[in-house]
Amino acid sequence: MTEFTFKAYSKTGDLVIDRISASDQAEALSLLAARGLAAFEVKAGQQTAAGRRTRLPSRALGVFCRQMATMLESDLPIDEALALIARDADPKAAGLAKQMHTAMLQGATASAALAAATPHVPEFMVGLVAAGETGGTLAEVFERLADSFEGQARIAETLLSALLYPAVLGVTAIGSLILVLTVVAPALAPVFAGAGDRTPIAAQLLMAASNGLRDYWGVIVLVILLAALVAVMGLRSPGGRAAMSRFLLKAPLVGPVVANTEGSRVLHSLAALLDNGVNLTAALEIARGATSNGTVAADIDRITSEVRQGERLSEALARSTVFPPSAGQMAAVGEKSGGVEKLLRHCARGMEEGAQRHVRRLMSVATPALTIFLGVLVGGIVLSLLSAIMSVNDLALSGTP
Repeated sequence: MTEFTFKAYSKTGDLVIDRISASDQAEALSLLAARGLAAFEVKAGQQTAAGRRTRLPSRALGVFCRQMATMLESDLPIDEALALIARDADPKAAGLAKQMHTAMLQGATASAALAAATPHVPEFMVGLVAAGETGGTLAEVFERLADSFEGQARIAETLLSALLYPAVLGVTAIGSLILVLTVVAPALAPVFAGAGDRTPIAAQLLMAASNGLRDYWGVIVLVILLAALVAVMGLRSPGGRAAMSRFLLKAPLVGPVVANTEGSRVLHSLAALLDNGVNLTAALEIARGATSNGTVAADIDRITSEVRQGERLSEALARSTVFPPSAGQMAAVGEKSGGVEKLLRHCARGMEEGAQRHVRRLMSVATPALTIFLGVLVGGIVLSLLSAIMSVNDLALSGTP
């Protein structure tokens, strides 16, 4: 028997975190379902955690959720909907549907089947589906999830499209530089060899760079690889991840995009959970999984702790250094009117629109800036080459004394 740790919802919507013994994960899910618990996370030791590192991309999740929402709204049973999506042209969405369909045939709930899928889905998605099962609103939950994932995919595609031209230009510039240093410069070397002290500075620099690249290219490649390895290891460490999270939130131009994107995910998830009857502290704990930024997650932990101690959500949000002041103000209005989830969703939409505005602003600045920088780099290479060629002509015309 193996001991599994799990997180689940009870029939009353309370969050349950406990352990259970079972022979495998499927049996653990079945036992939890028999107890009336909707599990959204089941782990067995370090092996399970290691196997859940990779995530499905937002585009595939958006396709899956949109199809699920459409079919469930048409009153199609969930097992038939999964069977249809399993034959979809998108292989990642189809793979997720196949895994869920198999697990549900064995008695697992939809949320438990999602939690057991690999590559895994975000924790907040599992939590929302569990809440939808409890409240009987799975179609609405998948509709909201589809909107969220499609929004994330649009932002990512906008960034990639805007950076495509500068990336192509950068690769071309690097290729041109290597061609000049490894082909053109060595061809001019015999001319400069007999010039002695009369060799111009531009030609000397060009030849030094050419010799350095040709003689030490292995060392250069090794240094680049080592630097990349050190950077990756640093970002994987807790301190490195925390530092990167803080930097992304405070960086000029990029910071507002990250803050609005991460904040809108959390508030959308929190509103959906509250809509489905989940109590506030449990909803905050699940909504925390909507963010991948450690600083945002730490702020949500603080808010959850203060709410658990009896403070209002609006008061805890008002002291946030991550969420805008409007989040606390909207929550305060919702607490008075009895519609917190509606106003949180309104605030989330505002933050999402703000993220899109900042992305457009970022691209309007970054694209010409990168283009100018790379143009200056390529222009410098061309001018250096022309200067060296002209110095060859000068040496040829002046002759030897």
